[in-house]
Amino acid sequence: MGTTEQWELGEIRAGIPDLRPETVEAFIPQMTNLQALHGVSFTKGCYTGQEIVTRLQHRGQLKRPMYRARVANDSCPQPGTALHSTAKENIGQVVLAAPSGDGEYELLAVIVKDLAETGPVLLGGQSGPALELLDLPYPLDPELFRSKR
Repeated sequence: MGTTEQWELGEIRAGIPDLRPETVEAFIPQMTNLQALHGVSFTKGCYTGQEIVTRLQHRGQLKRPMYRARVANDSCPQPGTALHSTAKENIGQVVLAAPSGDGEYELLAVIVKDLAETGPVLLGGQSGPALELLDLPYPLDPELFRSKR
């Protein structure tokens, strides 16, 4: 039997989002990679938010996917914590974080793709610690990031 923190770390390492009160309604399913986990249907009948989800899948471009990362910090980053770059504030937010040992935390975060992949992503402020991006355990379809117009 494990602890809640061990369970959450397992979910993070598996790339499975777990929304909390601080992040409810902050993301559409594709932003938390649910399409890669077969957690959203594009063929099912009507459901709340279907128009937005389908529009992105068939006509749009995903600009904020979910990443897995590690950060050294004094405390565990809380869901909803803002992420920044050196040039821009609020480029993403923490979905879920858990301790991974020795003052380090692993986390899932939705981040602006262009900024995540070109420079440091900083936790909590422009002078905060930098995140180290880690591989997800599943691939993301590159078509999600191409404009379909």
